Amino acid sequence: MRLLQKIINKLFFLCTGFWNTKEPRVINKSDAKESELHLIHILREQNVNRVLIICAEDFQSQMYFTKLKERMQGAGLKLFLYPTQIENPSITLVEQCVHLFFSNDCQAILAIGGGSIIDLAKATKARIIRPDKSLHKLNGLGKIRASSKAFPILITSPTTITAGESSKVAWIIDHTKQSKFILNDRAIQPNYVMHCAEYVTTLPNQLLFSTSFGTLVQAFEALLSRNNSAYINKNAAEAISDILNCLENHKLFSNLSNMNNLSVSNDMNNLSTTNDLNNLSTTNDLSNLKKQKSHNRQNNNNQVDEIKEQVIKGEQSPVTLANKNQLIETLQNSAFKTGNAAGRSGVGYITAIANALAVFGDLPYSDVATVTLPLILETYLNIKPKLFNRFGSDFNIEKIIVQINELSKTWNITVSHKQINKQAKSLPMQEISEYVKKDINRIHSSPLILSDEKLDEILQKVSQRIFD
Repeated sequence: MRLLQKIINKLFFLCTGFWNTKEPRVINKSDAKESELHLIHILREQNVNRVLIICAEDFQSQMYFTKLKERMQGAGLKLFLYPTQIENPSITLVEQCVHLFFSNDCQAILAIGGGSIIDLAKATKARIIRPDKSLHKLNGLGKIRASSKAFPILITSPTTITAGESSKVAWIIDHTKQSKFILNDRAIQPNYVMHCAEYVTTLPNQLLFSTSFGTLVQAFEALLSRNNSAYINKNAAEAISDILNCLENHKLFSNLSNMNNLSVSNDMNNLSTTNDLNNLSTTNDLSNLKKQKSHNRQNNNNQVDEIKEQVIKGEQSPVTLANKNQLIETLQNSAFKTGNAAGRSGVGYITAIANALAVFGDLPYSDVATVTLPLILETYLNIKPKLFNRFGSDFNIEKIIVQINELSKTWNITVSHKQINKQAKSLPMQEISEYVKKDINRIHSSPLILSDEKLDEILQKVSQRIFD
């Protein structure tokens, strides 16, 4: 039975890797406003009037989301909002979204957030297409059995760097059964991906890096997979190179964050001024409010002027002002390429380990993957160095491993203590080891199988870096 399943899996990846290279359409205009207007045009063109928006709670409170809602509602679209903040989407959340979709006669799903939000939206679409099947029955490869054009329309708009924006894969967690399982089917590949660099520039630098690193991990796993093709290799290799180059610009990212925060602060001052005017009772109140807002804007403008002066003196790169979203756009394009590669190739030990720690400790994929990546690459290099021949002559894997470790230190990437619960700290690593081995035997496509001793050694190092 296991041999038959391996043959089926191989045929599935052969079809998706070599023959089915259909990609989502990208909406990427000059700025967020133009991209949003183009999205609205597409929805109206396809007679969509009612949209389920699944979004991250923190993005819901931002100015960009307020403007997006105003534009969509101004175009006559009815919006039904499902805001949530999650590390790993669960069956319960999916069913809530499905209920909201059907009870409001929605026709499209717009997912705005990171990888977990997008996976939640994909799984929701899977259940809408197959309402007669539970998520567990849709678990695996090609179980939905529908085309990517199947109703409803799915649009993703990432607010982090995530390969999920374009892939046909969703990961769902079931805490009751202590499992995290995959839905891999062309039916849940997004129809459109809306890139708005402005959405991403509001991220804290550390989160920007960790999600970029999570995407880097998936590009590596696609490139090292047993189920790859020229299409997969090209997308994955280009993504790896671009992401590493971008992450070397940590000083520039810091400058971008400062500039964006000042810009958003000015926008929020303008918005709150309008709202506060309605609550004023005297002329003095109005005068005091105007003085306060003027003072806040002046402070922000002074800080912007300081940054401009530093550019003139050569203390900051002029790119900070001239192309403040360029690096973000490069990272988004890399994530798009990674998603196109990863869903067609399968995953390996890094994802299996991250899944195990998500199940037992509810830890975020990106942070665990960041810790695990250099350990797995070093292990592969020691056991089977020929694996890296497909990287091409431009790749020096020893230098890349050093670069990855240095970047992790530069960006200070660790799993937050708030994210580490007591259950995860006290969990026997042997239990995780058994989970990883079982997981890797299902539909993963690691380039080699590690011995029990080697896997336990890696898990011990991962545990030390996370929990100590």
